[in-house]
Amino acid sequence: MALPPCPFEHTATSLADIYDLLQRLGCDMAMLKFLPKNANDKNQVYWTREIQPLQTKFTLKFGDRGISASKECVKNGDSITEAVFESYGWVDQNEQVVPVKNAKVIIYPQYPEVRLSGFTTVQNTMPRMLSVNFTKTNPNAIRLMILGRIPGGACVGLMYIDLPQSLLEEINALPGAEGSRACKLLIIKQGHSHRLASRLREVVDRPHRGCRLDAKGKTLPFTGTQVCGYTLEQQFGITPNSAMDGDFHGIELKVHTTRKVTLCTTEPDFGVYAENFEGFMTTHGYESTPGEWRVTGLHRATVPCAKSNLTLHVREYRTVDPQNLKSGWICNDQGERQSFPYDPKTSLTAKMNAVEVVLLDPAGKVAAGWSLARLMNNWGAKHNEAVYISANKSNNTNAKDAELGFKYEITFASKVIWCGGTSAERLLEAICAGTIFLDPAPKFMANDRSKNKRRCQWRVNDINKAVHALYENVNFRDLSAEDTAPSTPSD
Repeated sequence: MALPPCPFEHTATSLADIYDLLQRLGCDMAMLKFLPKNANDKNQVYWTREIQPLQTKFTLKFGDRGISASKECVKNGDSITEAVFESYGWVDQNEQVVPVKNAKVIIYPQYPEVRLSGFTTVQNTMPRMLSVNFTKTNPNAIRLMILGRIPGGACVGLMYIDLPQSLLEEINALPGAEGSRACKLLIIKQGHSHRLASRLREVVDRPHRGCRLDAKGKTLPFTGTQVCGYTLEQQFGITPNSAMDGDFHGIELKVHTTRKVTLCTTEPDFGVYAENFEGFMTTHGYESTPGEWRVTGLHRATVPCAKSNLTLHVREYRTVDPQNLKSGWICNDQGERQSFPYDPKTSLTAKMNAVEVVLLDPAGKVAAGWSLARLMNNWGAKHNEAVYISANKSNNTNAKDAELGFKYEITFASKVIWCGGTSAERLLEAICAGTIFLDPAPKFMANDRSKNKRRCQWRVNDINKAVHALYENVNFRDLSAEDTAPSTPSD
């Protein structure tokens, strides 16, 4: 078959050709799949049964797409979840990446299955092999679609055609992505973990002035509670930000001064807290000083908190047909909708819009709630590889530095925890088990609302123990004792 005159279609004679191109593009991982005959821009591209392989590798923004019209849905219709790639582009034959307008993942819980859609670039072009016309006129064409992951979660797409039988066999011999046999996984060595370990060795076990970088890259004194994290970022030339991607080529650097660690500060997206912050604070909080309200207390799953009188729950919804006692996950408010404790043994993809984490008052009203989409937006590709680094903060003994405003001296320990392979399932199970708990610290100022503070801290008591629940791969390392860095997830 002659190569169609389209800049986005590639050929290769061996897996090494594909590997080398992905490596040049900066990818550290790729998912490869031969497309069925009906996979095109109209019918969407079926990718996997489960969302986990995509959600933990690429930065996605989850949201609600609406009710499915499929006749195969349960009686009342299932709400479909849609996730948009934060960054997606097609790679042309000149190895240039052309951004795509609205590439997205669509999750159909009733099957369950995950499909890809939105292939048009900002130039209103797309790979011809994904068009309806191509699939109709070339029904037997072998098409290979590749999603390459740039560290941090960006995605680059490639389409291949005219592949020799020997290459087909090489690809089929690759391991499958999590939960999939047809979608293959290719790891590309970029050496980012090795370089990070080398850089960290230059930083640990010696004192640093407590500081941060400003937007222009200038080092400034810093004395706030985040001084340890900002000081490490300054050593790596990272400007303080809250970006979704990792700190060092997709690897998250988590600095802590005690074993109790804040994993994330994900805010609720429904319930009284989201709809009426003042009402939440004055109902469930206490007045610390006149006009100043606070909500505090440790909230573990199923254990009532005495301070707030609220209980944390992880639950899922199902509909039950009373006539034949059949049940299924449902995402709208029609039918007989019942809540049950979260079941980690069933597919999360099949119940995407039927799982939530809530704070309930004694009457069962939702004081604060986190949808699964909200949690997945804040626990995904950024956390899939992380290094937990212990730090010590002390007063700066250098008089000259202290006069310049560098109040603290920060020392980072050489013993670190290098972790890889997390997921939304692991997050939910850790909340259910009480390993992760909610330790809120919001503030409501009745007389000056500009000073209101919303802060929901999701924490663990002992990070050394909690990492085993949160990550598939855990490696306790002493960087000062290593001559060369051993293999780690992104190597």
